Amino acid sequence: MNKLLILPLVIVFFSACAVSNDKTQVKGLGLTYQANIKQDDNGHYVAEVEAAPGAGRKGGAESYAIKNATDFCAKQNKSLKVIKNETASHLWINGVAKVTFQCN
Repeated sequence: MNKLLILPLVIVFFSACAVSNDKTQVKGLGLTYQANIKQDDNGHYVAEVEAAPGAGRKGGAESYAIKNATDFCAKQNKSLKVIKNETASHLWINGVAKVTFQCN
């Protein structure tokens, strides 16, 4: 197969995000891809972040997701209550965090 055809496919594959990329930021020495906070079917809110290794990978994604959730609740003059906190890897490189929460 022609190398010119393979390169775009590799770029697309490795640039795909595990979360909806509503906002991209440089954190530390890497990028974070952050989804807007959404409400799930149970009425809880969900914050999702994917972080490159230079942005802290799983730990970085988790802390940025919790910060986004905390800021979201603070705008309502409420405090954060985490319901569920999940982390994973995307393409064995980036860390992904999904925080389900309530504002009390």
